[in-house]
Amino acid sequence: MEHIFRWFLPTSIRSNQKYFEFDITKYCKTFFSNDLYFEREIHFNRSYQFDRLLVEKFSNITIKIYPFTSAPMSNTNEAESIVEKEIGAFGDYQHIVSRGNLRRMQGLIIVQMSLNADISYSPNLKLEEEYDIEKIFSWNDEFENLKSAIISVANDICAFFLLGLHLTYPTHSTYHESTPPQSSGLLSFTHEGGRYIMDEHSDIMSYPILLEEKRLDILATNLGLIAQVWHKNIWSFHRFLKAVQSNYITIDSFLDLVFALESFFDKNTSTEMMRLVTSIIIANNRQDTQKIDQLLLNSFRIRNEVAHGGLHYRLYDYMPGKTKEKKKMILESFWELKNLNIALISYGIRKLIADKNPIPPSSIRFGVNDILNKLF
Repeated sequence: MEHIFRWFLPTSIRSNQKYFEFDITKYCKTFFSNDLYFEREIHFNRSYQFDRLLVEKFSNITIKIYPFTSAPMSNTNEAESIVEKEIGAFGDYQHIVSRGNLRRMQGLIIVQMSLNADISYSPNLKLEEEYDIEKIFSWNDEFENLKSAIISVANDICAFFLLGLHLTYPTHSTYHESTPPQSSGLLSFTHEGGRYIMDEHSDIMSYPILLEEKRLDILATNLGLIAQVWHKNIWSFHRFLKAVQSNYITIDSFLDLVFALESFFDKNTSTEMMRLVTSIIIANNRQDTQKIDQLLLNSFRIRNEVAHGGLHYRLYDYMPGKTKEKKKMILESFWELKNLNIALISYGIRKLIADKNPIPPSSIRFGVNDILNKLF
């Protein structure tokens, strides 16, 4: 029997187009088919072990995006209307949908996965039944375990797609949430004879990106490249996405970007060597090289002062250090450091694919040889 899993998630993705739909099945099957994927230690937001027998049951995986266009969905409660069109009227279970907090969404993303399996859902409870102890504990253990496993895979697919978006749309903005937004999220399982819904909040897809139709071919290329290495334990991916999955950005997000950049180098590499290698392999001219070097010099200074307890920074503080340029806020440098990491990840993925015997095998590593390859 075919079941459809849907996860309705908030997003701050902006676009002048009202709807996008991406069939990413072929990309997912690329890393699903690799044995190392099921041994991978790095998981995104969930630690439930990936199950080969489960992923083999997925027949279609689709991402649907309703971007934040001229006005947020929260103005019109549009998100609930879209969800109702997808899974039907809520009826006696409006209280579950309300816990999903859809009314707070600026834009909506639907992660949709079709699978063929024999599944008996746990029962949804009406509002008055949620006070009945016997009914509260009447769930189906097998279904609950399966649900957790599917949510883990869905988180991983979100992370995979989000990395593709970042590589394709290296957005630079002054916008960010300065206070933690109210979380939201709803999931459902449906088949011809029944339905299960549950509030499941996440901000994994809420980062502000400007989605443009003219770059969709580049997105498809990037997803294809990422899929070839997604089965590997690439810590750089995890650290980068940790910084850029939410629209709530803090100084910790900035530090995560510093840690992501450091992860491209061996543990004993000096910061001077990191600055040299990064600025040469990414920059196209002398001026860009100097800008990248100054950005990293100041970023490492912040990292050191925070790590050793000397100072506390906020995003609206100015970058430390003497510079001939005008003073720059850390928030502005956050976007520059984000896009520098994007350039390194893109460069590193191609390097990893080209190198049939990379050392270490599951990491992107840069060094002096990358300078030589750039110069000669």
